[in-house]
Amino acid sequence: MSASRYGDARHFGAHAPEVEERLALLAEASRVLADASLEPPAVMDRLCALVVPLLGAACTLRLLSEDGLWLRTVASAASTPEARLLFQTLSPPAVRADEGPSHEVLRTGEALWVPDSDPKELRRLVPPQQHGLLEDFPFTRLMVLPLRARGRSLGTLTVWKDPAAAQPVEAGEQLLLQELADRAALALDIARLYAAEKQARQAAEVAAGRLARLQRVTAELSQVLSAERVAEVIVEQGVEAVGAARGALWRLEAGNARLLRCTGYEDPRSFMEAFGVLPLEGRTPMTEALLEARPVWLESPEELSDRYPEVDEQRHRVVRKPAPASVCLPLLVEGRALGVLLFAFSEARVFDPDERAFLELLAHHGGQAVARARLLEQEQRSRAELAEANERLAAIIQASPASILLVDMDGTVRMWNPAAERIFGWKAEEVLGTVLPVVPEGKQDEFRRNLEKAGRGESLGGAVMHRKRKDGTPLQVALWTALVQPAAGGPEQVLSMAVDVTERQRSEAAQRFLAEAGGVLATSLEQEETLERVAQLAVPSYAECCGLFLADEDGAVKCVAAAHASAEYHAMDGQPSPGLLVVARVVASGEAELRTGLSEDAPECVRPPDAGGCFAWLCVPLQVRGQTLGALSFVTSRRDYDAQDLALAQELARRAALAIDNARLYREARQAIRLREEFLSIASHELKTPISALQLQVHSLLTSLKRSPSGVTPERLERALGVVDRQVKRQTRLIHELLDVSRISAGRLELSPEPLDLVMLVREVVERFEPELERTGTRLELQLAPEAAGLWDKLRIDQVLTNLVSNAVKYGRGNPVLVVMTTGEATVRLEVRDGGIGIGEEHVSRLFHRFERAVSERNYGGFGLGLWISRQIVEAMGGHITVRSELGVGSTFSVELPRTRG
Repeated sequence: MSASRYGDARHFGAHAPEVEERLALLAEASRVLADASLEPPAVMDRLCALVVPLLGAACTLRLLSEDGLWLRTVASAASTPEARLLFQTLSPPAVRADEGPSHEVLRTGEALWVPDSDPKELRRLVPPQQHGLLEDFPFTRLMVLPLRARGRSLGTLTVWKDPAAAQPVEAGEQLLLQELADRAALALDIARLYAAEKQARQAAEVAAGRLARLQRVTAELSQVLSAERVAEVIVEQGVEAVGAARGALWRLEAGNARLLRCTGYEDPRSFMEAFGVLPLEGRTPMTEALLEARPVWLESPEELSDRYPEVDEQRHRVVRKPAPASVCLPLLVEGRALGVLLFAFSEARVFDPDERAFLELLAHHGGQAVARARLLEQEQRSRAELAEANERLAAIIQASPASILLVDMDGTVRMWNPAAERIFGWKAEEVLGTVLPVVPEGKQDEFRRNLEKAGRGESLGGAVMHRKRKDGTPLQVALWTALVQPAAGGPEQVLSMAVDVTERQRSEAAQRFLAEAGGVLATSLEQEETLERVAQLAVPSYAECCGLFLADEDGAVKCVAAAHASAEYHAMDGQPSPGLLVVARVVASGEAELRTGLSEDAPECVRPPDAGGCFAWLCVPLQVRGQTLGALSFVTSRRDYDAQDLALAQELARRAALAIDNARLYREARQAIRLREEFLSIASHELKTPISALQLQVHSLLTSLKRSPSGVTPERLERALGVVDRQVKRQTRLIHELLDVSRISAGRLELSPEPLDLVMLVREVVERFEPELERTGTRLELQLAPEAAGLWDKLRIDQVLTNLVSNAVKYGRGNPVLVVMTTGEATVRLEVRDGGIGIGEEHVSRLFHRFERAVSERNYGGFGLGLWISRQIVEAMGGHITVRSELGVGSTFSVELPRTRG
C-alpha cells in the first residue's frame, strides 16, 4: 500500500467543489453539527452524512478507547445501499491504534492518503469467514484524517474514494475534508463535554438518591439490636436501595456461615436447605468473600459458571430464574469478616466504581451493625450468664451440705447458710451481725489466731476443729478458710466452710478400735486368754465396765470375764452391770438391748460412785454360725449410747464370738485328737484281746490233738468252744459299735419301726446273758409290766438293752441287777439298776459323750461308745435316756420311749 502526505494528494474526490460551494458546505456543516443535540452518536452520524456522497464514496469514523490502544468504529456511511451493506459487514468493530496508517495519523496529527490499498492488509482486518467478500469490495483508495480538538486526538475519519472517478483531487478538497473533520471533532468534543456534564449530573442525582437510601438504612440499623433484625433490615431495604432482585445475608458462626435472612426467592425454603449453612472449606463466592475479606463481583452468568461451576449447578436446581449478575460483599469490622451479604440483579451489568463504592459502603454499615448486635448479644449473654452464675452460686450456697460462713476480721458473722443452721443450730437472724457463737470458750484464742492467719493469706485446708451446737453439744468439724477481698474495695473478710465430721471421727475411731480388737483377738487360740482380752478391749476407751457372759450346755448364763474402770459397776445380783437378768434375756432372745438416761430407781443398773447423773448400758449377743454363745455388756457414765455405739458393740461381739468359737473349736480339736489317740490305743487293745484269746484256745486244742488225737475230752472241747464263742461275740460287738459310730456321724442311722412287745424283747435279751450271769455269779431280777406294745426298731432296741444289761453286769461287782419296766398311756419306761462301783458326779455330765469313760479302760475295757450309741438310738426314736449314780453305791439308767414313734 502506497501513501502520501496531505500536501501530495491527487484525484481524491468525485469533483473539486468551487470556493462558494466549499463555503456553503462548511456553513451547512456548522449548522448541521450545531443541531446534533449535543449527543456524540448524532454528531458522528451527521459527519458521515456530510462526507458521503459529496466528498467520497464511503467513510468510517473511529474513536480512541480510554486506554488509547484501540480505535473503535462508531459510525460509517456508503453511497449505495449495496455498498453500505458490504461496507458495514467488512468494516471491523475495532482496529489497533498502534498499527497501520491510523497509527501514523494519530502520532503526527496530519492526514494521510493511500491511493491504492493493499489486499493483504484488508484481509488481515476482516475475519477469515468474510475473506470471500473482499473480491467484491469496490474501495481501494482512501484518506485517513485526524479528529482533533483542543490539541488532542479523538480518533480518525477515513474517507474511501471510488476508483472509477477520474477527477483529480485538489488541495482545496483535501482542506475541506480536514476542515470538516476539525469541525466534527470540535462538535464531538463539545458533545462529549455535554455528555460528561450530563453524566456527572445524573451521577450526582444517583449518588444523592443512594445517599438518601443509605441514610435510611443506616438510621434503621442504628435502632436494631439483634443479628436477625440487622439481617432483615440490610437484606430487605438493601435490595430496594441497590435495585437488586434478591438478597441474602450469612453470619459467621462456629466455622460455618449460617444464613440469617433471604428475600426475593421464589422458594425460600429450598434456598435455605441448599445454602442455609455454608462450610468455609467449600468454594463458593460467599465463602471466598468471607475468607479473603474482599467483594466478589460477578457481572455475567458466564463468569459465575466459569468460576464456580458447582454453585451454578446448585443454583439452577434451587432458583427458577438465576440472576445474570450478583455481588458478594464481606461484612468487615477492623479487617475481620463477620458475615457476607449477597445481592443478585435481574440483568447482566457492569458495576461502575461509584456503584461498587456504594455497595461496599452499605456492606460496611451492615458489618458495623452486625458487630454491634454481636456485642450486644455477648453482653446480654454475659449478663445472663453472670445472673445465672450468681443464682447458681446462691443456690449452691443454700443447698450446700457444708456450712458456709463469711465473717469480718473481728469474727462478726456476715453470711450464714442453711447448712450452718442445720449443723450448729442457730438461725441466720440469731447470728448475723454478732460474733461467731459456735466457738467453745476454751477455743477462742485458737479462733483469733486462725483469723489472723487467714488475714495473712495462710488458709486452713480441712483442719479438724472443736465447735459446739446451740444446745451446748460438742462436735468436730473439718474447716477450710480463705481470705476474701470485696470487689467494692471494702474491708477484708474470711470465708469459712465447715463440715460436721463428728460421726466420721467416731467411725474412724470405731474402725481403729475394731482393727485393734481384731489384732488382739487373733493373737491367741486359748479360750481363757481370749475371753480376758475380749473383756479388756473396750475399757476404758469405749466403756467403763465390760462383762463377757457365756451359756453352758444347760442354757445357764454366767460371767466368765470382766473388766472395770471402777469396781462399783455391779448390778444388784453382784454381776457386772447391767446384771444376769438382762444378759439372760439377751441370750434367750438373740436381740441386743440398749438403755440410756436411766432413772435412779432403775433395777438393772448401778450408778458409779459420786455420779451426779444417770448412765447408759447396752448388751449384745455373741452369735456365730446361727448359735448364741453368750453376751457382751458395756456400761458408761460419760455419755449416752446411741445406734452407732450399738453397731460398734455388735461388730465387736461378732468378732469376739468368732474368736471364742475358734478357741472352742481349737480346744475341741485338741480334745478330739487326744480322744482319737486314746481311742486308737483302746481299740487296738480291745480288738487284740479277743483275737489273742481265740489264738490261745485254738493253739491249745491243736497241741492237744497233736499229742493225742483222741485225748481231747468233750468237756474240754465244750469249754474251749465257749471261750471262742464269747470272744467272737465280743469282737463282733466291737466292730458293730465302730460301724454305728460311722453311720451316726455321717447321719445315716436308719430305723425300721415295727410293732413290738418290749416285754418279750427284754426277756430275750436277759436269756442271752444267762451264761455270763452264771459265770460272774450275778443275779438278775425282772419287774416287768404285763405288756408294753409299741412301734419300735427291734434290732436297735435290742442293742440298747444289751448295752445297758452288759454294763450293769460288767460294773455291778457281782451284785444283783434289777430291770424294771413301767408303762403309761403314751410311753414305756425301762430302768436298769445295779449295785456296782457307781459314777462320780464329775463324770456324769459327759457319760453319754463319744469316747467318754468313767472308769479305767485297762480294768474294764471297751471303746466308751456304748452309751453314746444308745443315746443316739433312743433320741432318734423320740425318747431320752438318763442316769442316776452315786460313787460306790451303784447306777440307774432310765430309758423312756414313746409308743407310736419309730
